[in-house]
Parts: sequence; C-alpha cells; structure tokens
Amino acid sequence: MAIARISVKDENELRKIILSDVSVVEKGLTVICDNMPIDSSTRVDVLCHDEDGQLVVLKLGHKEADNMFFEGLKNLTHLNNVKPMLKFSYKDFKISESKSPRLIFLAPSFSEQLIGVVRQMQGIQMDLYTWEYFEFDDKRALHLEPIWVSEATKSKLRRSKPEKPKPLKTEEKPEKVTEEVMMPLEEASAEPTKKERTKKKSIFSI
Repeated sequence: MAIARISVKDENELRKIILSDVSVVEKGLTVICDNMPIDSSTRVDVLCHDEDGQLVVLKLGHKEADNMFFEGLKNLTHLNNVKPMLKFSYKDFKISESKSPRLIFLAPSFSEQLIGVVRQMQGIQMDLYTWEYFEFDDKRALHLEPIWVSEATKSKLRRSKPEKPKPLKTEEKPEKVTEEVMMPLEEASAEPTKKERTKKKSIFSI
C-alpha cells in the first residue's frame, strides 16, 4: 500500500478538510460556524462546541506561524464578550455561557517559542496539534499529533473513552445429582410373565 503526503495550499483548503469530519480533532465536537469575522483582519476559522457545551475555537495554519497564537487569543476575547448573543443566535446548539471558550491550534509545526508560551499560560485552555495530510488506496486522511495538551483536555479525553466491559461473573453450576432408584429385590428378580414376553415381542416386531 503506497502512502503519499499531500500538501495543503492554504487555510481555506485545510478548513474544508476539517469540516468534512471534525471528529478527527476531537470526538464530541459540533461545528457551529466557520470563517466568522471578528474584525477587519481576524476571523474565527472554525467555531465548535463540545459535549459539555463549551465553545471550542479551531485555529488553523497551513504553515508554521507564531502570529496564529495572538489571533487565537483575539478569538477567545471576542467570544467571551459575545457568548449571550451567540447562544441567542444559534438556539439549536448547546452553548454554555458559564464555561470559558477553549482554543485548539492546528498547524504542520510550531516554533519552540510558541510551545513554550502555551505551556506557561495560566487560566486559558489551549492545545497544540500538528497535522499531516495523506493519500493511500484512493483515500485521503488527516493525521493529528498532540504536541501540548492541557490538563483540562486530558481529563476530558479520559472521560470520553469508553469503559472496558467488565467480565461476566460466572456462577458455578451445581453438580448434577443422579437420583438412584432402588428396586425391591423381589421385583428385580421376578421373571416376566408369558403375557409380558408376548407384549414386548409384538412391540419390537412392528
């Protein structure tokens, strides 16, 4: 089976790939909208919510770029300010006003500086994943590799894993007790009568 790495030309193409199956990023995500402008120069690439209703911003990069970090922070600030409006506008979606939005960065690579800053951030849930796009057997797939995952996300992922089925408790079957029927000595030793012999003979001869 030949596997080939495919290049992605820009964020728009990457966004379409993500939207085709957002569960590749995290199970339980629901897309609310995408390519949402917040000012003249910054957009929310993909806005989702998770199973708990927490808003999740997917910040996409088709190449390594430190400025995506600052754009992501602008996304979070804007969403925190407009959460009530979002909940009203998107009534069919499960949006929690009490939970702060979180941020997932997706890029082919990250600089050591950006990784170091994310590790030191306090109070903001941010995760870093590198991506690669592959083609094999006429199929295409996006592969993500976690670079940095916050403790809150680790806890969420642990909860979302299906529990292993517990082995069924087997009960020992009671031993089959064979009841021995004792025949009276006189019956056991009695010879069958001539009539009984004739009856048995007629049954087996049919």
